[in-house]
Order: sequence, then structure tokens, then C-alpha cells
Amino acid sequence: MSERQKSGRRAFLLINFLFFGPLALAVFIYATGGWRPGGSTENGELLWPPVTIPDITLQPASDNNPRKHLRDVWNLLYTGPGDCDDSCKNRLIDMRQMRLTFGKDANRLQLVFLADSGSVDRSYITAEHPALLVAEPENTGAQLAVLEEYAAGDLYLVDPQGNVILKYPSDMPIADVRKDIKKLLKFCLLYT
Repeated sequence: MSERQKSGRRAFLLINFLFFGPLALAVFIYATGGWRPGGSTENGELLWPPVTIPDITLQPASDNNPRKHLRDVWNLLYTGPGDCDDSCKNRLIDMRQMRLTFGKDANRLQLVFLADSGSVDRSYITAEHPALLVAEPENTGAQLAVLEEYAAGDLYLVDPQGNVILKYPSDMPIADVRKDIKKLLKFCLLYT
């Protein structure tokens, strides 16, 4: 074999090594479990497969004309008794304040109170949360049945098609909820 052939063979092997070497190393590391990409980045519990919540006619607390729905906009649902105790009031305030931080995107997120029992304290809701959409217990059975194992104070994020995609337990800080919603609103703005 001539020197020229040896040089050509070395160049061929070097080029192949430079291309296939990193690929083989990556496959080896991934297959042996030495490194795997991190899981999800959301703070809430991902509901997979997502469940579709039945649509419902809602009314703003300050209005007696039902006219809002759970479709065509992102929804953050609060579940709990209608006679809102202190923890409920604090969570509703957190939700309202969080929504306001989205500025011009705030109108892309509806806040919804799905009451599961009792009667909704309309005087409090109207005074403190006029934009909050309210569903009385006699109208929320189908929606709460879809949520299955919910607890008072849980939050659920519902996409514009009515799919419940994330659940946030009542003890989750609202800042973590905000991070997830901010990412989703930003991502969805890019693809709408």
C-alpha cells in the first residue's frame, strides 16, 4: 500500500470517527442511564391523559347575566365550598393578583370559582373579585365529577379547548402556578 493510500485511509477513518464517534458516545451514555434529560419543568401535576371538562355557562360575580364559557380562553379553576373561609379568600386574592401580573395577557386567562357546596358568598365576591366567574353548586356537578379527586382549594388549569391539563394542590405557592401559566401563554402566543 502506498503512502498516498495510507494517508487517504487515515483521513477517511478520521472523518468517520469525527462523525460517528460523538453519535456512538451519546447513544451509549443515554442507553446506560449515565445521563438522561430532566423530566418536566412544570410545577403542577400534569394530568395525562388530559380530561375534557364539560362546558358551563358562567357569570361574573358582579353581573347577573350568564355569558361566559370555559372555551376559547385559558381558565384557572378554584374548587371549594361556596361560603368562602379565610383560606379560600386568601387563595382568590392570590389568583386575582397573579392574573394582574400578566398585563396585556391578563385577558387570556379567566379565573373561575367552581363551588361544590353551600351558597356562594356573592357580597364578598362582588366587592373583592368582580371579574371572577362563578358557578353555583347546583350547576357544577358534571365539572367536579371530571376532576374526580379534588380537594377544597385545589386549582386546575384548563386549556382553550376545555382540557384540564395541570392540577395545583391548595398548598402550592401561587408563584409556582404563575410560572407555569406564563410559560404556556408565551408558548401559545408564538403558535397562534
